[in-house]
Amino acid sequence: MPSTERDGRPSAFVWLIALVSLVLPIVGIGAAIYGTLLVFKQELWGWLWLAGGLAILVGDLVLDQKWVRWTKSSEPDLNRRGDQLIGRVLPVVDAIERGGRGSVRAADGVWPAEGDEAAAGARVRVTGCNGTVLTVEKI
Repeated sequence: MPSTERDGRPSAFVWLIALVSLVLPIVGIGAAIYGTLLVFKQELWGWLWLAGGLAILVGDLVLDQKWVRWTKSSEPDLNRRGDQLIGRVLPVVDAIERGGRGSVRAADGVWPAEGDEAAAGARVRVTGCNGTVLTVEKI
């Protein structure tokens, strides 16, 4: 499915899906609230409005999940700072003890690290990231 024009701009189809994805939750919540009010007034149509609103919300969730799978990011590590550090060689700030944790300096921050035993001042290579904890190996 083409999601961009030849020059890299989003296609009209992308803008349509984005607009639908913005409108569906508003319509679904409105229908569910209206249905709930009708149910409290003992009107039978309320259940249909409530079910329709919930169905719209579920449909929007499905659409959003499919959209995430259809589109590929040009920068998959954006906002994943730890993943951006994989492969870099960093100095150890607090010694990494056997089976424990220490810390390493990356740019202007200090990150918790675990992995091979390393003394303070040693250099280690980042091999992975688990949340905010870097996995390192001694070089």
